[in-house]
Amino acid sequence: MVVCVTEELRYIKEELEERGYKVITSIDNETCDAIICNLKNGGLSKLSMKNSINRDGTLIVDIGCKSVDEIEYILNNRTYSSIL
Repeated sequence: MVVCVTEELRYIKEELEERGYKVITSIDNETCDAIICNLKNGGLSKLSMKNSINRDGTLIVDIGCKSVDEIEYILNNRTYSSIL
């Protein structure tokens, strides 16, 4: 799974890489399965999305106050359902 994480979320990038995800910070010419960003901070507007959308759909995850475990649950299950 290829996950794009906006540059201001470096701590999320590092944690996901440790868990075995391929993490990129730019999606100009690479297809990604999910984008993790801070929507309230204009996260999507900082990315160029030319030719980056996965045929099955790219999941957009708003970081909000989610933990890395919650983000990983969302990535693996493609749902925001609570894990509690």
